[in-house]
Amino acid sequence: MVHNASTEEAGRPSRVIAGRYRLGHPIGAGGMGEVWHAYDERLDRRVAVKMMLTDTRGLPGIPGLVAVEMMANRRDRFLREVRTTAALEHLGIPAIYDTGIDETTHQLFVVMQLLRGREVQTFIDQTDYDYAPLGISWAAAAGVQIASVLDEVHRNDVVHRDIKPANVMISTDGVVKVLDFGVAALRGAGGHPRLTQEGMTIGTPPYMSPEQSLANQVGPASDIYALACVMYELLTGRPPFSADTEHSHAWHHVRSMPPPIRTMRPDVPTELETLLLGMLDKEPERRLDASQVYDALLPWVYQQDADHSIRAEFDPRQPFRRPFSGPPKRVSPVGYTPTMVVPVEAGVAAQPSADELTEQEADEVADVAAQLAQDGKLTQAADLLSTAIGRAEELLRDDLIFSLAQVRFLAGAYSEAAGHFEEAGTGYASRYGTEDDQALLCRYYTAQCRMSLGETTAAIDEFRAYVAKKPDTTNVEAVARYLDSLSALTRLFAAGERFPEAVKAAEELRQATMSLRGPSAPELADIDGFLARLRRFTDE
Repeated sequence: MVHNASTEEAGRPSRVIAGRYRLGHPIGAGGMGEVWHAYDERLDRRVAVKMMLTDTRGLPGIPGLVAVEMMANRRDRFLREVRTTAALEHLGIPAIYDTGIDETTHQLFVVMQLLRGREVQTFIDQTDYDYAPLGISWAAAAGVQIASVLDEVHRNDVVHRDIKPANVMISTDGVVKVLDFGVAALRGAGGHPRLTQEGMTIGTPPYMSPEQSLANQVGPASDIYALACVMYELLTGRPPFSADTEHSHAWHHVRSMPPPIRTMRPDVPTELETLLLGMLDKEPERRLDASQVYDALLPWVYQQDADHSIRAEFDPRQPFRRPFSGPPKRVSPVGYTPTMVVPVEAGVAAQPSADELTEQEADEVADVAAQLAQDGKLTQAADLLSTAIGRAEELLRDDLIFSLAQVRFLAGAYSEAAGHFEEAGTGYASRYGTEDDQALLCRYYTAQCRMSLGETTAAIDEFRAYVAKKPDTTNVEAVARYLDSLSALTRLFAAGERFPEAVKAAEELRQATMSLRGPSAPELADIDGFLARLRRFTDE
């Protein structure tokens, strides 16, 4: 059995729920549920499946009836998160695809968008605020996107109630996602039961507004207060208030005036400091609403300041500065996969093992991936191979990259496939020479990819390199590829109106067909007809 790149991770005997969602490996867990990386086998796509915890044994020391009541409360909260999130349509809110009850375990589950990115808390933790703080424009861009989400949320009479860095993530294309609507409150919903007891505070202490800290009624202004706390932390490395030996967070939120941010970071503009202090006003009605915060923060997004080594694909300024452009290109190993973050309380992405792949494991991975591809599960096959490539030493790596290239080729991802074929071909050629059969095979498939992409010149170069070596006449597949390459060259030259070269390639194709297939080969008639048409465009 392959360790950490096993048939179970590839979807083989792992559990399927609702007849279509195959659970892979757990990627997060929290108070209400566990989240799994999974595949929607009907649509061949990655998804996240959150399963609600139903075991009351996780509530030690609590009487049975109380535990049952708490589980019912947890179920209601789980359903509320699903319904609340599903009702909100915004790029910054994870999409809900499906929900139901697993027939085997009777657990509630929700199927949602699998997000790839990093939590904002991670950026804060990894930033050296003494020497290289996050750029003001970077923090403003994150704040603007959060404000945009809150504007949509508040217009739908929802209050998030737990805005904090751990509940915000940045995807690889710079889009900010607000996570965990499990404690969100619906305003004015008389029929919607409260899921907390009177006087119970909901939220995370460093980011809770004064009214929230006092367990009073909260509204949209509480989310604005929390956003200001997050902005403080993005700019300085810590929220405006910290608990100390004398007073709690709640005491400071209610009684202490927030410190001017410029005392901790003098390069913050005065106008931005004024904005943040206003968002931290003790009186909720005096705070700006989300749309006003958006408008006020937006100009700072376009200010030029230092990037401080933040990875380009996690830049929240990207959607503003290069809209619709997608994630910036990066040079990275084939097996690189960004951290997967999903909407789960205190969710932590699982990291693959760094154990080096053995030859037996590599063979098993390739076999399973081939079966998955044959079954049409191309996404699963590609993920399995990518994980294995990250663990493989050089000799095994080329073979696995070649397998991954084939999977991407079958999926129609020709640009990605071409890059993988070229990488594997370079490895084979450096080890065994440019005329190595496997190196040449990579050139053949690279040419096919380039031709499919409309990159005529690159395709011609690769096909020419492939036909420079005559095929082994005992290898039926090699003969077919050789003749196909000559045929492709003929078509490419003709399409580019390079008729003399097309005639030459067609004549070479005819001669090779005669030699390799015999004078009675049925395709000779088609070649002769095509040659006759080509010669009309030449001086011959």
